[in-house]
Amino acid sequence: MKNGTKLIFAALMMAGAAALVGCQLTQNGQTLPSPYYLENQIQYFPAGTEFQYQKEVDQMNKERAERDLARSGQYNQ
Repeated sequence: MKNGTKLIFAALMMAGAAALVGCQLTQNGQTLPSPYYLENQIQYFPAGTEFQYQKEVDQMNKERAERDLARSGQYNQ
């Protein structure tokens, strides 16, 4: 084979390989599928409270209630 023929053959092989290989990419926050998207694992995010710090607020309210009871003399630890 001549060098020109080898170059054309290599270019055709690279183009064929690129056409057969898919990739999954994220663009503007949207995940675009790859050829294997049916095999991907499903991600599940359970619904939760919209307020991120609900546990902290509940703990602060509990401590405030205990402090108020301790001040009134009705709470013994």
